[in-house]
Amino acid sequence: MSKDTKDRSVEDCRSIEYGSTEDVPLQTVLSPSGKVIVVGNEVDEAMEFAKHHEHIELTAKEDRRVKRKLDMIVMPLFSFLYMIQFMDKTCISFAAVMGIQADYSMAGTMYSWTTSCFYLGYLIASPLAAITLQKLPSMTTSATCIIIWGAVQCLHATAKSYSTFTLLRTLLGVLEAFVSPIFVIMMNQYYKKSEHFGYIGVLYGFNGLGTVILASISYGLYHNVTSYTMEAYKILFIIVGCLTILNGLLILFIMPNTPADAKFLTEREKLVVLERIRGNNQGFGSKKFKWHQVKECVCDIRTWLYFFIGISVAIPNGGISSFGSIILKGFGYSTEKSLLMKAPIGACELVGLAVLPFLSYFITKRMIIAVSYLLICVMSSCLLAFSSNNNVALAGYYITGIAPVGIITVTSLVASNTAGHTKKLTANAISLIGYSAGNIIGPQTFTTADAPHYNKAKAAIVGCYCAAILLMTIMSLLNARENKRRDRVQQELGDKYVVIENQEFADLTDFENAEFRYSL
Repeated sequence: MSKDTKDRSVEDCRSIEYGSTEDVPLQTVLSPSGKVIVVGNEVDEAMEFAKHHEHIELTAKEDRRVKRKLDMIVMPLFSFLYMIQFMDKTCISFAAVMGIQADYSMAGTMYSWTTSCFYLGYLIASPLAAITLQKLPSMTTSATCIIIWGAVQCLHATAKSYSTFTLLRTLLGVLEAFVSPIFVIMMNQYYKKSEHFGYIGVLYGFNGLGTVILASISYGLYHNVTSYTMEAYKILFIIVGCLTILNGLLILFIMPNTPADAKFLTEREKLVVLERIRGNNQGFGSKKFKWHQVKECVCDIRTWLYFFIGISVAIPNGGISSFGSIILKGFGYSTEKSLLMKAPIGACELVGLAVLPFLSYFITKRMIIAVSYLLICVMSSCLLAFSSNNNVALAGYYITGIAPVGIITVTSLVASNTAGHTKKLTANAISLIGYSAGNIIGPQTFTTADAPHYNKAKAAIVGCYCAAILLMTIMSLLNARENKRRDRVQQELGDKYVVIENQEFADLTDFENAEFRYSL
């Protein structure tokens, strides 16, 4: 763009006064590429809330106080949800050594497909979920799906055939597609960009707690297997299903669709939440589905980096989460002992991921933490894949508990670095499709011919973690370069650089908002 054109664009931005009527644009802004963007009345829901309330000065003390309140109400609900969500998906791994394969006459890759079909349903439903959660009240919709999801989990105990069982597993995947995006929405509604990586790490850390709880329950059920009128693994499905229903009801009755409707916040605290998230350059969300944001998302190289990172970290996840108990049996442990021996990998995950907020306080660049963690995963997966000593291989297996840092990074980057509500939900759906595809592929790498050590699958895990590190490095360099370019353009414009009132809540994408900077 020429200097004259750029100056004319700036004058255009100044020529329209801020309007409050519904039939005129609010304002225009100059995008980082020099294009004039008209901000109409199809803005974020936070804009309307901000227009009807005075701007407040947020003190550090008040910020900490409200953050503590959110940490005591919002985070426990969603940490519990993450834990239950993970337990729903992975209790099949425990059922695998409790007799389900024999009961349903599973041979060849039939067991692998009990996990792959879950993610197949997830993959198919993700685009529909992205549209639905934008059109309908997001929290209410997700909470309803969680309750139905719990009921379907309970119905696993009634399946009489393998085909019925796999159908129920597929339905679980479809329902989860309507739940996973809610974490990205929640993070943007209540937490700062600088907090996203660490707090999502806490959510995933509760997956580890779920593993510990599942291991304990499974061990107890199997230890007393002769005391029940049904198979022990069916009781496991019912327990997890009931916990899921409880969690859905809690979210339905406690969580509002936006912070503006939160009954657990005072009017002042709602304004504090609004001020907390101003720096995100994103708001509460918009009900208008914008096709130009979908197009921008598809053309954004970051979207496809999220997709391929998702695949890279999901292939190991799909394999290890499905075959973890079987891998342990391959080390020579009995069925009962292998159930209990899964607890340490959950403990490693809980501790390793729950410390991410503390690490983020000292190391502000999340990619440095993520790549460091994945380098440890490369080392641990090499121990698992190539060591002939069972104790060393077992240690490698346990350390891979921190591997979810890969999908934590993707989720936090979508939350922090994708602006525009439609674009964000689309990017999240595409990243989840990649993650689903990887989880479908993962179990298939564990072939019957390679049992019980599955050396080829373990080697594939090493390669996938290396690929994820490479892709994350490319992402970091790309974002750092773009941030420097935007800083340079802003300096060149000087006084001609215009920021409209509440621009951060105008539902602009990261390509449209010159104030937006990518988190590293």
